Formats: sequence, structure tokens, C-alpha cells
Amino acid sequence: MRKMLVLWGICGLIATAVAGPYKLVWANYDYINPGSDVTRGLAYNRTTDHLLIATRKDKPRVVILDPEDGNYLGVLDTAIAFSGGTYPLNLVTTNDVGVVYVCNLCAPQATPGVTLKIYRYANEASPLELVFDNALDGGRYGDAFAAYTTGSLTFLYISGMGNNKIAVLRDDGGSALTLEGYINLPQPGNARHGISPVAENGGLWINGADTGLPPARWIALDGTVLATVPDTLLSPGGSATVTHWSVRDINLVTTTNVFTSNSIRTVRYFEDELGTVSFGYFGGNSDTLLLGYNGTTHNNNINGSSILQYDDTRHRMYVLSGVNSIAAVDLDGLLKVRTPRDSGLLKVQLDGKDKEYCEYDFVGVSNWRYLNLTWDQNLACFGLRGSALLDNTGTNELYLAFDLDPDGTNGTGTPPTVAGGIRSLPFLADVVVQFDSYDQNDWTTGKVFKWNGTSWASTAIDGFDIGYGAMAVIGEGADSLITEIGVARNSAGLGENFTKLGMLVYVAQKTADGAVLCAFPDDNPIGKGVAFNRFYQVDSLGSGMFAANGKYVRVMSGYVGIAAELETQPLTFHLAQNFPNPFNPVTQIQYILPRRVRVRLEILNLLGQVVAQPENTWREAGHYAVNFDGHFLNTGIYLCRLVVDNKTVATRKMILLK
Repeated sequence: MRKMLVLWGICGLIATAVAGPYKLVWANYDYINPGSDVTRGLAYNRTTDHLLIATRKDKPRVVILDPEDGNYLGVLDTAIAFSGGTYPLNLVTTNDVGVVYVCNLCAPQATPGVTLKIYRYANEASPLELVFDNALDGGRYGDAFAAYTTGSLTFLYISGMGNNKIAVLRDDGGSALTLEGYINLPQPGNARHGISPVAENGGLWINGADTGLPPARWIALDGTVLATVPDTLLSPGGSATVTHWSVRDINLVTTTNVFTSNSIRTVRYFEDELGTVSFGYFGGNSDTLLLGYNGTTHNNNINGSSILQYDDTRHRMYVLSGVNSIAAVDLDGLLKVRTPRDSGLLKVQLDGKDKEYCEYDFVGVSNWRYLNLTWDQNLACFGLRGSALLDNTGTNELYLAFDLDPDGTNGTGTPPTVAGGIRSLPFLADVVVQFDSYDQNDWTTGKVFKWNGTSWASTAIDGFDIGYGAMAVIGEGADSLITEIGVARNSAGLGENFTKLGMLVYVAQKTADGAVLCAFPDDNPIGKGVAFNRFYQVDSLGSGMFAANGKYVRVMSGYVGIAAELETQPLTFHLAQNFPNPFNPVTQIQYILPRRVRVRLEILNLLGQVVAQPENTWREAGHYAVNFDGHFLNTGIYLCRLVVDNKTVATRKMILLK
């Protein structure tokens, strides 16, 4: 158990890391009625990339909004009517695989004899089903609602005003939820306004303002208080709701204050090896004009009803602010993760360390090697993790190929060297950067090849100097498998006169009869004598791009010299081998879809029984990665099956070793 010590001081280094306002992206007032609190529930469904709102008055329903602009997209099924409770429909939440849960507000003090009702949509296209109808212990439930998924199980946490407990329910996919038990709270109503699960067995962040306006707290699953945020750091005078979120190893907690200012505040928190938790204020208040006002009239909500949902694709926070607004705020001024990554805690530095590459930068895994991609004003930056360049025998080489005019005819599909016996590149390459696999120094040597219209011309890379056009540095110690590469946007490197850019990264053995060890995009073939047919394309190395988001960095397929045949979709369904394999107990499963389909990922034992279903939803064409946690399974051999429109299209063997 963690040591129960909380440091209350403000860390000045944190406060000055990246300070700035929250930027309003959009605000929607269509489902807000001042004074009547029509809309109470808000959830972000990462599986469908939809915002879901629960309207509890006038016409109870779950409305779908577009998170990009807040516009109406439709409603979920209402074939059976919501019924019972102070409000038949109050809150909505989703789990990690797109299952949607909604609940009523069960307040026996106001409406004697009512029961807590929880409904489930298996996905947004499924019919509504009642999966729980119970009075529990007679307390008030339905003011705060959250879901957490582990393996094939989802746990639901629910509490309410005046309640000194959180009820814990389990969904194993059956026709009814199971009551797991209760978590005792530090004081009544302490989870009235918000519950935010941290991780499996990682406890819950809670917030509630029934008695004395207590600040947000982090509690263990047995109710033990792990940490209390000083109220002076978050929302002086009381705060409502709470959500925790993270970027890389940066952990943050955000709350709203609808009692006095309708503002948003965030703190960063740390936990050392003894379990000591400390906090630091992380940036200024939000611009409250369009969050705290519906039109021009301020609406102070004495109930503190608000919800925060973090979008880790757009780096936004969605905010339901009482009877004021539903809105989206941009967080890049608070913590800069967009490109160019030239400031803040995640500023790119070529130092062989993995700290500045966050989850937004991940673009692929190939043969146990991971590629991250980002850029600053001067460099295209690639982070490669795995046994790629740390090779004392010097038999492997790293290649980065670039097409600076994907719509043009300049360049060649013939590689500049015979390494790996590669037959062709997937585009007409203009620049190829090659790095040797080992040097006695921390950096590597190599060459920059440029196509001069008839042949490849090369210049040497020799030292930690971007003036050569490119440089790479290999990590040391714990980061020894990190290779960071920078390719300059100057005359020696890529140049500056390009509006689109094609990219391919691969590691090959030096000789013509060698093999390609890994290639990115990962759907390229590897082995001996391969012809590549996939590459990444971006419109430019500009700002506001997330490498992991297909909206910004697309996977293309093409044939050399025939630009018209380039496609922005994969050609076939593909299920990659899970990595790591064997695994214990977490592994990543990647798959590719050529068109919009209904997709299921199923884990089967050797008897053919489905033991887990980490994915069951509609997906657009593209590349997807799912983390599977097999802690609940025994050591053994399992099968991962990709099912598309109820047809099995691919199967892979998985080995779990505990």
C-alpha cells in the first residue's frame, strides 16, 4: 500500500513548464435550457469517435454529436422507453470497446420506492437493453457514473448526492450486471460530481461537494485516501466533476468550478517510489466566456452538474458545464503535443532518450521495432525503439526514403544501395538517408543520397552535426534500444520546397543477399528481395499534426511511376502478429481495414471457445491498434481472430507465458 503522505507545496518548475489559456474550439447550446438542467450526461466514445449526451428532461434520449464541431449526427435506439427514478435518464458513459451504458437518477428520498436502472447498448447501432434494476442499499445513485474495462470485463462505478458509498457493478457480457460490492467514501457525497478510474487496481479520482466543498481526492478501491489535491490549486471555493488523463509519463487531473466562475483548472501530480504524492498547478484558468454563459446570460448552477471528457486523438477536453454549455477546449496551450514540437515538456531533443515521444507520435510496429514520428521547425524527427541500430557487428543499416513530389515524376524507384536485395521502392524517391548500425561514439555515420535526374549522388554523414543533412543518436543505459534520427529541412537534407512528402523507413542487412528486418508502414513485406508497396504521406511538415492520426499522416499504397494509382486505403484486410509474443499479460494487436466494416477481434482457446472480445464495433478504413490484457487467462496458446461482417478473414497464434 502506498505511503499516505501528501506534499501540499506548489512546484514552481511545473507551473512554468507550459502555461497558457485553454482555447475554445466550439460551444453548443442546442441541448441546454437555462434553469431546467435538461442535459446532464456526456461521454466520448473513442471507438466511434462520437460525443454522446444524455438529455434528462423534455425528451429523454442519447444524442450523438460530432466531436470535431459539435454538430448533431443522430440518436441512439429508443425502442424501449426509459422509465422510473427522479429522472428516467440521467448519465451516459462508455467502455474502452464502445459499449454504451446509461442510467437513471435513483433518489429514494425524493421518490420513494424507485430503483437504480442501468441500460446498455452493445454498440451505438445496437438496441437498448435493461441490464440492471435494483434498489441497492436504498441510497441515491446516478449523479456520477464511470466505466473501466479490463480484458473481457467492464466495471461500472456509480454514486450520488449524500451517498457515502460507490456501488461497483460488473458486466461480463451477459444479460444482467452483477453487483460486486461497495467502496466506502471519506465522507457523504464525496463522489457526487465525478468518478474517474485510473487503471486496473489503480483506484479512482473522485469529486463531490456535499459537505464543506471538499477538494478532489484519489482513493484506492478499498476506499483508502491516497491523495488530496489542495483546493487552492484546483478550484478555490469548491469544484465539480473530475477527470484524470496523461500524456506519456505526465499525469494530470482536471476539474471545473461551476459554483463561482465556471472555470477549468488542471494540476499535475507525481508519485514517488514510496507512494508519496505531490501536486503542482499546471496553467491558467480557462476562458470562461462561452463555457460559463449561455449566450450572454450567466447561469450559476448550484448543483455543480458538469462533466469532463478527454479526447486523446485531438488533445481536447469536452466540457458539459451545468446549464451553460457543451463545449470543446483545446489543450495545446496547456501541454504542447502538436507539431512542430519545439517547446514545452515534450520538445524534441535528439539525445537518445524516449521522453519527448508521446503516444500521439506512434506510427507503427514491425518485427518488434517501434517507430515514432514528429517534427519541429527544422527537423523531421524519427524515434526507433528496438534492436535496429545497436549492432556491434555492423551488419544492419537504417534507411529513410523520401519522395518530395508525390504528384510529380522526379526521382526513382531504385534504391541507392543493394542492401537487403530490395527490388523497388513504393514511390519515386528523391532523397534517401542511410545510417550505419554502429559507431564507437553515441552517434552514427552514414550517407545522404540525392537523385540528380540520372543517378544517386551521396554525401557523408559523420558526427553529431545536422549540417550534414541528417544525424542519428543511439541511447545509452536503459535507453540503449532508442535510436533518434533527425533529417534536416535544409539544402543538405530534405530542402524546403515541398508541399507533400512521402516517407518509408526500413532496416536491412548490408549485402544484396541480405534481408529486410523491419519496414514502416508495417504492411510492407520483409525478408529477402522484397518490393515495397506502402509508404506514409503528409501534406507538409506543418503544425497541428498528430502522426498517429490518419487525418494527418496517411498510409498510401502505390506502384512506382504511376502516381494516379496511389490509394489512401489499404488494399486487403490484414491482422498483424501481436507484439510482444509470447506476452505477459499485455500485448498489442494491430489490424488493417480497406473499407468501413463491422469488425470483431476475438481471442479463442484451443477448444475454439471465445474467451475475450477486445474489439466489437464499426470501423472506418485504416490501421488500428488494440491493447489486450490477458491477466485473467491461464498460461497457454490462444488464437486471435479477425472477424469482418461475421466472416473470419485472418487468424494469428498468441502465446501467454506467466
